[in-house]
Amino acid sequence: LNTGRPECGNLAHYDDSWHIVKENDSVPPSAKWSDCSVEPSMSEYANHADIGARAWMSHSVISFDYRVVEVPRGKLLDPSCDAMILAHLPRGSQERFLAEQRPQRRLIVIDETVYKLYGD
Repeated sequence: LNTGRPECGNLAHYDDSWHIVKENDSVPPSAKWSDCSVEPSMSEYANHADIGARAWMSHSVISFDYRVVEVPRGKLLDPSCDAMILAHLPRGSQERFLAEQRPQRRLIVIDETVYKLYGD
């Protein structure tokens, strides 16, 4: 972390939170900058009922990339939704294409608290 805006990276820490900073955003001079970046996009699982579902690709200096994808409410455990199996692979990637060609199996365990909150 540093206090000057980095050439790469779009994350700044201020007001007790990390913020994705766009080019013309105002950032307090006391903000701490990261060389890491997060690229938000629309989730491929968004649908007409929840078009606001988002995805994020995180790029870390420590070479630790991961992907976060939102799935519309009530869809994650739907057997027709492949998010738990394939969402970590970017849509359109060769790796995802190859994974989609193989038969997929799922085992989902739901603990008592989650069951009380969401039921079947």
